[in-house]
Amino acid sequence: MKQLDNNKTKGAGFILMSAFFYATYGVWSHLMSKSFGIFSQAWTRGLALLMGTLVLNLFFRFFKPIKKKDWVWFGVIAFMGLNQAPYFYGFKYLSVGTATLLFYASLLVGGYLIGRFSFNERITKVKWVSLVLALLGMLVIYKLTLNSGQILAVILTVLAGFMGAGGVVFSKKLSGSYPEIQIMTSYFISITAVNWLFSLVLKDPLPAFGLNIPWLAQFGYLSAFLIANLAVIQGFKYLEPSIGSLIGLVEIIFGVVFGAVFFGEIVGWGVGIGSILIIVAAVLPNIKLRK
Repeated sequence: MKQLDNNKTKGAGFILMSAFFYATYGVWSHLMSKSFGIFSQAWTRGLALLMGTLVLNLFFRFFKPIKKKDWVWFGVIAFMGLNQAPYFYGFKYLSVGTATLLFYASLLVGGYLIGRFSFNERITKVKWVSLVLALLGMLVIYKLTLNSGQILAVILTVLAGFMGAGGVVFSKKLSGSYPEIQIMTSYFISITAVNWLFSLVLKDPLPAFGLNIPWLAQFGYLSAFLIANLAVIQGFKYLEPSIGSLIGLVEIIFGVVFGAVFFGEIVGWGVGIGSILIIVAAVLPNIKLRK
């Protein structure tokens, strides 16, 4: 029982670490959005991560042979990793608040659905209460403002959220058998190949390489992407999908802080109330479990 508690604490710690680094995505995206295209920002990041991983594997040989039954899950995770372009598109053509609300709401609901139907997770009354509290918290923090010309952005942002949930939750199928970085390599391959193809066809803009703000921001995004995904895969290994998804919402609070610090965004009373609701939603099921 003590080992179970330790594992849950360890998992929560990794999810919180991932939330911190995921929250920096908004900062990097803001700095890159006027120079990179929707697809070029994704494939350049994916290529750098893929090449770095393959070079490291030449020296350390951490890749393990993939069992026949596991290829399908590597394929599923690779597909889910393609949420980078729709995520970037949503934040480019929607207000930050609307895009954040839609993305995290779909991410949370996706975590619940996948946990219930793919892992037979029992969704208790406490977890339902936490879901409602978390959604209310997001609604209080962010206002939903839409017009008819933003339907595509809405669809892609929601899709990005569900795919994000699938990527982290389905990693549970593999995380006990393969290193986290090997699981993530499936992301890197699909992000690089698919986004490069779209970038080539659509002639996506790509800034001149150098020590400039767009490329430095890309390096920051790349580093955050690597650390956040390594941590979240490790975290979900120890937690139920719904619990991990709820704890991951702390990313919203980190994002609010980053917005205030780096871009002077005003933090009102609604942010405080919403943050409290999200924290309560994340803590509530864990209190019930310990009891």
